[in-house]
Amino acid sequence: MNTGQIASIPAVTVPVGASLEQAGELMLRWHTGAVVVTENLGGHLRVAGMLTDRDVVRARLKHSGALSTLSVADVMTVQPLVLEANVGIDNALRNLQAREVRRAPVVDRDGALLGVVSTDDVLRVIAAQLGGLAQLASRHSYPATS
Repeated sequence: MNTGQIASIPAVTVPVGASLEQAGELMLRWHTGAVVVTENLGGHLRVAGMLTDRDVVRARLKHSGALSTLSVADVMTVQPLVLEANVGIDNALRNLQAREVRRAPVVDRDGALLGVVSTDDVLRVIAAQLGGLAQLASRHSYPATS
């Protein structure tokens, strides 16, 4: 199984030039803690960054002005972890852990945005696999040998 198969599609996106207030409204509307910041290149949405609810809180604490005076580009994470759709879930989880992030945009081999994968998505798949393994093991229990 790979990231393209488990990603949330489509991703909630916000243009790089949007205001922070607009991004916050999108997060509220879609009940999400992160949006992919995009730019349109060659007719395809490309990842320009990631904006999380944590970024918004930090911006509010760092800047005493209203959030409406800030743009997404002012506070987004530049060069976020981006995973290609063909990356296996074991590698995806390793990359998420290494970068200490919970979500990553998923792109096709040309870099066009497809969706977002989260640690929760990966852990659900792993939990299902472990559950299947546990069922298999319980069906084939062998008597203890002495």
